[in-house]
Amino acid sequence: MIWTSRGSGRRWFRTPLLSGLLTLLPLLAAGTPVDEPPFPIRIKIAAPVAVSGDLPEAPHVEPFLAAHPTDPNVLFGAAVTYPGPGPGRTADASVVAGFRSADGGQTWSRVPFSACRIDPWLSFGSDGSLFLACLGTGSPLAAYRSADGGRTWDAPLKVPVSGGSVDRPVLSVGPSPGSRQEIVYVGFGQSFPAPGLRGPAYGAVVSLSPGGRTFPEPVLLRHDNLTQQPFDSVVLSSGAYALFFMDYATQSEEPLVHRRTWMVKSKDGGKTWSLPALVFEQVGKEMPWSAAVDRSPTHRDRLYLAVDGWWQRRSGTPDPALQSPRGGLFLLTSDDGAESWRAAATITDAPPSADAATPAIAVNRDGVVGVAWYDTRRDPRGECFDLYFTASLDGGATFLPNARVTPEPSCPRASERQRGIATRWPFGGDYSGLAAGADGKFHLLWADSSSGIYHLRTAVAQISLSPVQPAVSQ
Repeated sequence: MIWTSRGSGRRWFRTPLLSGLLTLLPLLAAGTPVDEPPFPIRIKIAAPVAVSGDLPEAPHVEPFLAAHPTDPNVLFGAAVTYPGPGPGRTADASVVAGFRSADGGQTWSRVPFSACRIDPWLSFGSDGSLFLACLGTGSPLAAYRSADGGRTWDAPLKVPVSGGSVDRPVLSVGPSPGSRQEIVYVGFGQSFPAPGLRGPAYGAVVSLSPGGRTFPEPVLLRHDNLTQQPFDSVVLSSGAYALFFMDYATQSEEPLVHRRTWMVKSKDGGKTWSLPALVFEQVGKEMPWSAAVDRSPTHRDRLYLAVDGWWQRRSGTPDPALQSPRGGLFLLTSDDGAESWRAAATITDAPPSADAATPAIAVNRDGVVGVAWYDTRRDPRGECFDLYFTASLDGGATFLPNARVTPEPSCPRASERQRGIATRWPFGGDYSGLAAGADGKFHLLWADSSSGIYHLRTAVAQISLSPVQPAVSQ
């Protein structure tokens, strides 16, 4: 419950938590004077918990996290691990490890994935089944299935790859239009022969499987001769699947001044696909963004996309000369199934000079939007970072003041023990873990280098209503 005042602040009324917060936030955002409520809104961050301490000398990077849809105690994370100090510590020696918690993130047990080398991605089905996709060792792309929330796993499945090299599988599970069986989608980037061009092409493909027990040949979604890479995907309540990908184009290689982000969608379980739709034009970073879908009744199927800068038109024309760059971390939203987008809010309250890297976004059962990212605001040199978190209680229109999650900063490039890995992943990976639990709490999983070695840490973030403490007379 939350207390709200309808008058001068002399009388307060009990209101359900979310609706009470939504009543207060528009007034605060607009600068409207309001009486101070007896229970101010703030973000509460629990003390971090070590996840990967059982291998103290092995760096862990690229964490991903998924939360059970109905059991708030069950969480499952995955990360890329490397051997301890020595000449064997190379990218080819990496292996993916899973981490399961049955007590809400307080303790974790390690689960090996022998067929996985890099790029883990997780997603729960509505019945508690869990799926993991990764780049493999024996085959280029592998997928695992667990029927019991990550406690036990089936043998790895080979996802067919019809071309050459593959990269960054993104996995989503959602309802099948016209069927009770859920579909497992694996989107990834793949190279393939391109007749008439000087060399092979590279674009986005999708392999989809009802139930996730076998995967057919992928569907090619390519629409031009540019290099394109998937970075996230979502499934709406209708069963419509949307895959987001970006052009990895530069002025020296391809005729684009700025990279672009696209969306392609299937409304019928992969039988037909839309033309790719332009979402926004990037400032220029090759940064993987993060997408999420709202399942709450208030903003059902609203899509959120956390992005780090784009080119915004200053007038109503598409003329590049009339556009201006916007830096920082922003939220884009869509209420029509990703067909059109609008800029909703600025996420960070850091100075413009601070980097905001690898954002992760999740929406809880009440429609609260949580965002986590690596942030350099406490280091003017930009070499050390902290993990920050914030939340929106009004569908992305405004965000609460940013909350620092990490007690100590990470300075990975200052450590001789993992210099090569820190050079490849200066922020601990191309993504980090954030998931909304069945109880509404947000769980964060990140690569923390404050000890000199990248290790996984986790923490719980939730919206807290703290009673105002009365002044103590001296």
